[in-house]
Amino acid sequence: MVRAPFAGGREIDAPSARWHFEAMSTITISVPDPLEAKMTERMHAVGEQSKEQYVLGLVEADCASEELERVLAERWDGPFTPLPADWKDRVRQAATRA
Repeated sequence: MVRAPFAGGREIDAPSARWHFEAMSTITISVPDPLEAKMTERMHAVGEQSKEQYVLGLVEADCASEELERVLAERWDGPFTPLPADWKDRVRQAATRA
């Protein structure tokens, strides 16, 4: 897994987050004006520089979520590894870096 920046400095775990290819496909979408205005608002709120980056981030997050769901389903029945004693501190530290 790769840790990659997403949405205003947060990080996500994804197999190939923030792909960097020499060639990329182009898609064109049409959205109603109110939705475009909301998309622009959200784009700024999460710190993306363009609508394209914002939409790419949404797709990447969806792919990462799918990967997470797969891993959770595989591990649902265990075996389970005990958490380290400082797990809460690690979560807090990770949250302050986001």
